[in-house]
Amino acid sequence: MSDNVIKFRRPEKQPEPPVKKPRGPMPSWAPFALLVLLAIVIYAFTQFSGPN
Repeated sequence: MSDNVIKFRRPEKQPEPPVKKPRGPMPSWAPFALLVLLAIVIYAFTQFSGPN
C-alpha cells in the first residue's frame, strides 16, 4: 500500500538577494554622536571659562 503513495517535496526557494537600505543624509548614530559632542563642548567651556 505504501508503494501507491506519492511523496511530495517542497520546491526549493531561491535565496533572496540582500536588501540594501537606502542611504539617508546621515547615519542613524549621528544624532547621538552630536549630542555627546555638544555635551563635551559645554563641559569644556564651563571648565575653562570659569572664574579665575
